[in-house]
Amino acid sequence: PRTSERTVRLGLSDTSESWLLPPLLRALGRDAPRMRMVVLPVQFRTVGEALASGSVDIAITVADEMPAATRRRALFMGGFTCLHDPRHARLPRKLTMQSYLAHEHVIVSYNGDLRGIVEDYLDIHRTVRVSVPSFQSVGALVDGTALLATVPTTVAREILALRPHLRTKALPFSLAGAAVEMLWQSALDDDEAIRFVQGLIGGVAAGAGGKG
Repeated sequence: PRTSERTVRLGLSDTSESWLLPPLLRALGRDAPRMRMVVLPVQFRTVGEALASGSVDIAITVADEMPAATRRRALFMGGFTCLHDPRHARLPRKLTMQSYLAHEHVIVSYNGDLRGIVEDYLDIHRTVRVSVPSFQSVGALVDGTALLATVPTTVAREILALRPHLRTKALPFSLAGAAVEMLWQSALDDDEAIRFVQGLIGGVAAGAGGKG
């Protein structure tokens, strides 16, 4: 690894960049200083084509059914939490469904509509003030408003690190998380550089999945 000049192409969901890339790049700087990364966006609808076309070597995302030639390894189970600004969103100590639905929401929709994961999986209809295409701006949108955001716990942790005055509360319903997975094509099974990077990713994910 110390002499490899390989460029590895990573496909990352928007929920994966913040917890994975900084520690992964530090590990590469230590163990494989000449190796480089190209990062492309993927999500569960696009990851199959990205892997099959070779535009990415390794993908980190939540995925549905994949082609038979796809290898997949679960990294950790992703849960969800309610992000809010306690200066503006007056919530009870234990969040109730009534209070949750009484507030307006910011949601992330990859379809460009007003339906998020809560609507899709639980058939609960929220009052949506704004729908955005990624989690990148959610913290800024919640900050200084009474908006609520239902976000993965890994995303909430990164937002709170930058905006420690925000808070999270347990959701008033059960929303099962999906496994965050590492995916690659079986044709790369014997590629030493890919296996090396996969090992580093696995180590980073073990830490990210174990944090609250």
